[in-house]
Amino acid sequence: MSAIGILLAGGASRRFPGGKLDALIPEGLADLRGRPELAGVRVVDAAYATLAAAVSEIYVLGDSVLSHPATYVVDRVPHAGPAASLADLLLSEQLRDQSDATRVIVLAADAPFAPPILLGLMAAAGGSVILREGEPLPFSSTLGALRNALSNGQLPRLRDLAVALDATPLDPRIVSRLDPLGASLADIDSPEDLETPSAR
Repeated sequence: MSAIGILLAGGASRRFPGGKLDALIPEGLADLRGRPELAGVRVVDAAYATLAAAVSEIYVLGDSVLSHPATYVVDRVPHAGPAASLADLLLSEQLRDQSDATRVIVLAADAPFAPPILLGLMAAAGGSVILREGEPLPFSSTLGALRNALSNGQLPRLRDLAVALDATPLDPRIVSRLDPLGASLADIDSPEDLETPSAR
């Protein structure tokens, strides 16, 4: 079964002057998160590389410019929240020809550290899955399930979308085995998030 990825790369960086997605990942933080190959890489490019290792095709939702060739989709509702923007994409011409059976995995561009093997497992799983209860990203589902969940209108929060999908958490034993450092849920919202604990 084919799988596509959607990288949420829109929105403002109110707590990060200059834009968090363009920041470079320090070597110490890359090592701490178990992803040393991401040292010196822009946050958005790191997230793209992480997702690209798990799926065959990626749609970048937002106005970030990546170092990789990518299919960009302009965020037509930039101030309505990521769930509304995602709804706009899923019901758009870009995905019209994709089968309802297509697996979709959604990753935030400010959370680049997930082990690709874990995202690959999510992409191959049955039903709608999240990593942990109360954490709406990353998540995976089928395109059909997402279309159905969004057909009643745009949801203002990703948390609402996870609930509408009845998304279930992966077995925590599997998550801890594939991501023993808990890197999948580590995001970058402020300059302090790029520091290693020893540097704070």
